[in-house]
Amino acid sequence: MSFKKVLIAFTLFFSMLGFSGATLAKEAKKSVPEVLKEVDAKVQAALDAIPSADSTKVASLIKEISENASELSANYKFEFERDKVVLKLKKARELAKKSDFAGAEQELKEAREGFAGLTKFQ
Repeated sequence: MSFKKVLIAFTLFFSMLGFSGATLAKEAKKSVPEVLKEVDAKVQAALDAIPSADSTKVASLIKEISENASELSANYKFEFERDKVVLKLKKARELAKKSDFAGAEQELKEAREGFAGLTKFQ
């Protein structure tokens, strides 16, 4: 093999290593209002599940809300306020695990109001 062919082979090899399918993949980001609508729907589902008195189901629904809320991002103040609301969700989840559904319902309602108030921080 000539030096030119070896050089071309190495160049192609290293360029293929650096170029992958993940490079082309775009992250599907949802807009903040879309995520807030999804979060609100999940909060309502969790509130609807409270009368069933199934602590694991309510706790898992609250965890899903927290995971959805982590997709929310706009600016520093927005994220600061979002984190305060997520703490309410965490408290609601802990109360649901302890089968304190009245307290969990109150925390979920406060979290719902907090998520609704996030729109002014965009």
